[in-house]
Amino acid sequence: MFAAIESTLHRWRRRLSRSEWAIRHLGLKPSEGTAEEPGILLIQIDGLARRQVETAIARGRMPYLRRLLRREHYALHTFYPGLPSTTPAVQAELYYGVRSGVPAFSFLDRERGEIAMMFYPEWAKRFEEIYAARNPGLLAGGSSWSNIYSGGAAPEESHFCGTSLGLGDMWRTGKIRNIFLFILLNLLSVVRIAGLLLLELAIAIPEAVRGIFRGQRVGRELNMVMSRTLVGIGLRELVTIGAAVDVTRGLPIVHVNLLGYDELSHRRGPGSPFAHWSLLGIDRAIRQMARAADRSTRRDYQVWIFSDHGQERTRSFATEYEDGVEGIVRDCLDLARSRDPAWRPRSQQRPVAPTLFRNRLAERSRGRQLAAAGLTLPETQTFFVAAMGPVGHVYFAQPMTDAQKRALAVRLVHQGKIPGVLVRFSDGRIVWHHAHGETAVPAGVPDFLATHPAALRTEIARDLVGFMANPNVGDIVLLGWGHDGAWSFAAERGAHAGIGPDELQGFVLTPAGTLLPEGAGAFIRPSGLRAAARHVLGHELLPDSPSLTRAESSPVFRVMTYNVHHCSGMDGRVSPRRIARIIGQEGPDLVALQEIDQGRSRSRSEDQAALIAAALGYEFRFCPTVSNEGQRYGHALLSRWPILTVKIDELPSLAGRWWPEARKALWAKILVDGREVNVVTTHLGLSPRERLDQMRALLGPEWLGPVFKSEPVILCGDLNLAPGSAAYGLVASKLRDVQVGRPGHPPRATFSSTQPFMRIDHIFASHHFDFMSSRVPRSDLTRVASDHLPLLADLSFSAAVSEKPAYSLR
Repeated sequence: MFAAIESTLHRWRRRLSRSEWAIRHLGLKPSEGTAEEPGILLIQIDGLARRQVETAIARGRMPYLRRLLRREHYALHTFYPGLPSTTPAVQAELYYGVRSGVPAFSFLDRERGEIAMMFYPEWAKRFEEIYAARNPGLLAGGSSWSNIYSGGAAPEESHFCGTSLGLGDMWRTGKIRNIFLFILLNLLSVVRIAGLLLLELAIAIPEAVRGIFRGQRVGRELNMVMSRTLVGIGLRELVTIGAAVDVTRGLPIVHVNLLGYDELSHRRGPGSPFAHWSLLGIDRAIRQMARAADRSTRRDYQVWIFSDHGQERTRSFATEYEDGVEGIVRDCLDLARSRDPAWRPRSQQRPVAPTLFRNRLAERSRGRQLAAAGLTLPETQTFFVAAMGPVGHVYFAQPMTDAQKRALAVRLVHQGKIPGVLVRFSDGRIVWHHAHGETAVPAGVPDFLATHPAALRTEIARDLVGFMANPNVGDIVLLGWGHDGAWSFAAERGAHAGIGPDELQGFVLTPAGTLLPEGAGAFIRPSGLRAAARHVLGHELLPDSPSLTRAESSPVFRVMTYNVHHCSGMDGRVSPRRIARIIGQEGPDLVALQEIDQGRSRSRSEDQAALIAAALGYEFRFCPTVSNEGQRYGHALLSRWPILTVKIDELPSLAGRWWPEARKALWAKILVDGREVNVVTTHLGLSPRERLDQMRALLGPEWLGPVFKSEPVILCGDLNLAPGSAAYGLVASKLRDVQVGRPGHPPRATFSSTQPFMRIDHIFASHHFDFMSSRVPRSDLTRVASDHLPLLADLSFSAAVSEKPAYSLR
């Protein structure tokens, strides 16, 4: 009854859903026949370091993420972005598996002789074409929202991305038309967004005024107001609604990038209250998208949340030095030419260009003119610096000798106070010059990076080699991070691209039981996240993770009992895959399932126990209680270990009962830690008298009576027994209830899943076991997957029980 009511409510909610309206009226194509296929909603919080997200969760800024960790049992991992730690490089590796695809956000494209800016469509398209020629895109068939690249998504499914921001692209793909139709179909949402924008303006303008009085530039403060409102609020709300539509459509993978925190961190610093305030809105947006994914009837979604990199709190060469980093390079180059023996006499040198292009649009226009003339931009001047963060690439008009590079690097560090300079010599050696001397790359890097996590140091060293091998890297590379602090070459208080500890440690949140590549226990890099996603989507295989495989000799084993309601959820969707996901997230060794179908038309004639067992890699035994022309219904036992069936038989029933359904029990033996364990699972009747007779039979001489005192016994299932009933009292006098008797752990109800009020699913165990823990997982997934909640118990063999010799089941 509860499931029928809830399912009806879900159907009406779908009919009134704005996302369904958008699908119908915008001409969007939904997926059909994919309800049991996997999908991923990949949510990126741009620029949020692991340290910062942990701080935000602890301070209550991200309550939904805290809930995922505490109640949904998500796992928190460190995300290592690789080098450079910028979104274009990270997404090149995430989407296409290409490491260090670009050397920075802005750099000299030596082939074209132009300055590349990765937020311009022409440059994002150019490099994505190079990546796509090597590997398929992760987002093929899906959608991309507010990213640098499309990731393989079709042009009409790539929204607010660097590759598709041109008006021509937006017109050809119908996005301009869809924006107007969206406004008409979502007037309430548009009004809400407008209200949020006005509220944010009311907060942002006084903050900007205070910044101006503290000495900040007027233009930068006004730009911050615009980015805070348009990017932090307007774009966030639009992509949230768009992603909700896409998961409702059932696209296989949807990647959303939320930019607001990163924008504000650049302005005020990554740990500033100003930046952390934006995380409240980001957390609400994540919750909204995740709920849309959970409610989707067209695909079985997992929700993954990650940040592509962190940020370092920085000082700025652009604001603290009159001519910025260009002036420092110019002064050091002048002195090196006049004083260092590595250079020729000063009279033979070319004059240093007095100015550099400072307007980026002028740089781009000038670069095109020079390329047409067969010249490169650096050939018209002595050097050029491309620096949009804590990494700067210096390009010289004339080649330098190794001695000259080294002499200049030393001057830049000691005279120019640049924290670090990377130089690649003609013999292939790479040397990192810094205030404490020189470090060979990669051999000396792990020891030099003493402030970084030990697990990352060797990986950083390897990535520095790959980074310096990029064809567009500078002739020398300036690093803003050093042991004495972090600097940016741009006018900002928060920066990323380099090798600071925070910028190299983002985070990944994945559902419990998610299979990750080998080595992911220490950190996950973009290519690892790509491999894990492709595994979920069925595009490649990953080996079993040791974290998911419980050792056979483990003294603790986990038991689950779960009435799965023929895998029909409270939303009306029949999904064995969803049940398998719940079991996989909890990692039990032994699972008793009730109300499971085999060959029934109401559940697509599937063998549900076999499907679930295959998804988990378990053995199973099915106990049919109802059979009708090949359609069977009953309960099942799943196990990591071999199952020996002892008995399957019918239990007593009352004549003339109001619900005439046969009841059976399955008795099996499992070998656990060298000991045989008797496991009986059943689903008892609805009449109190019937349940009492059935429990007497189970504890009598034909079933467990001869063994429960001398051998380990577990009795579990949907017993329909309320504590205090006669049948409950009978079993509790012989075996122990795993939910009773543990201080600080009150028993939890298991029915119904939406609002639990009855404790009718039970696990009872003999005195041979100690109870380590028990719990009833109540999450967004378990609330909708069945009308019951699962019950879990961790058991171990009691030390007071004498050991018995191990033997094999036959």
